[in-house]
Amino acid sequence: MNNLVLAGLVIIFSMVWSSAFIAGAIALSDFDPFTLLTIRFLLSALLMLPFCLRGGAYVKNRTAIKRGLLLGILNNALYLGLSFAALQTVRPQVVIVIVSCAPLATGLISAWWGVEPLSPIKLFGATLGLAGVVIISGITSGTTVDIWGILMATAGMLAFASATVFFRDRGISLPILQANFWQSIAGATALLPIALAFGQPLVMPSTNTMIAIAHLVLVVTIGGMSLWLVLIRVSGASTASTYHLLNPFFGVLLAYLILGEPLRTTDFIGAALIVFGLILTTLEKWRTKAC
Repeated sequence: MNNLVLAGLVIIFSMVWSSAFIAGAIALSDFDPFTLLTIRFLLSALLMLPFCLRGGAYVKNRTAIKRGLLLGILNNALYLGLSFAALQTVRPQVVIVIVSCAPLATGLISAWWGVEPLSPIKLFGATLGLAGVVIISGITSGTTVDIWGILMATAGMLAFASATVFFRDRGISLPILQANFWQSIAGATALLPIALAFGQPLVMPSTNTMIAIAHLVLVVTIGGMSLWLVLIRVSGASTASTYHLLNPFFGVLLAYLILGEPLRTTDFIGAALIVFGLILTTLEKWRTKAC
């Protein structure tokens, strides 16, 4: 894939992924996190079902079913479920920083499983990008946090990193839409009992909430997750994971454009560090292609 095209896809992906936080903040005014996630994945699965039914492929490809379901448990149930749960007791900035450790965790897990080597330049680039995330998030050394919230966010981040490596190792040849469909099925199935047990009573959602849910379903879950799987296939697990380092900056930018929140000088400083870190992590791949 052309480097310019890849860069464009990465920017689109990061903006789509970051927009989930904005849409989620709007939808959470009417729903609790677990109910919102259950509705999101259920609607996503229903919309993708006709395409997966075509030609009976959903029955024949047992491997896609098994591996897609496991990806759904890791990505949709554990990663998103635990991250949303952590937001109940931990500030969003702290959760963002923990989730942004995923590139480092992905590189280590990938090397440990023997899927991809972890070079010093990739490790340094991911660390530099993480420093940029910390600057954007505004974390201070004096921040007090809830230990259980930290553990939940960390467990969610590790689940996400493991899913990234697993797809690169075992799911690289799976049909993207089928894998995404079974992910949504697994996420909705796993989170439904939690939503029924701990969720709030259902209410009639506002127009803004319905628009936000439609965005989460169509743009983020179907479009963004499918693009994420494509990026793992093209770039590899550890490199693709570093693309998430852009999310905090695009999240801040979208919050400014949609919610009217102010931009700070530190946002641009952090973004510069993230971009430089991304260049370092992808430099080795570009050199390999050039040769």
